[in-house]
Parts: sequence; structure tokens; C-alpha cells
Amino acid sequence: MAKKVFRDYAEVNESMMEGFTVAKVSIGINAEDSGMMLELERQINNVTIGIDVIYNPVCEEGETPFMVSEEYVKCIQ
Repeated sequence: MAKKVFRDYAEVNESMMEGFTVAKVSIGINAEDSGMMLELERQINNVTIGIDVIYNPVCEEGETPFMVSEEYVKCIQ
């Protein structure tokens, strides 16, 4: 499995997210129960590729509340 590397949403090219569908939604992912994570995935031949989107409205100074991971391999069938 590939390591997930998160980036500031402002750096993300929107075309990299085309073709993905929402596989799972998790809410309350931070200490204040206000964060959310969307797990996106798409199938390419026998490989499932994933992208995770994290929203944390209670972020530290200098952090961004909206982060997107780079593509990673979720599953090989």
C-alpha cells in the first residue's frame, strides 16, 4: 500500500479527482466531533485507487482546514 501524503486543498488540481465516487463518510473525526473525512475511490482494471478528503474546522494556526491526500492503492484484486 502506498503511503498517504496530504496536501493543502489550494494545491490540488481538480482534474485529479474526476472519476472518483464516495466510498465512505466519517464524521466527528477530531476531538470536538466537528471534523469529517470522505474516502473516495475508483477502479482501474483490477486496482482500487483511493483519495481521502479531510475537513477539520478546528485546526491549529498555520494549518489548513481542508486537506486532500494524493492517490494511493487501496486494493489489488
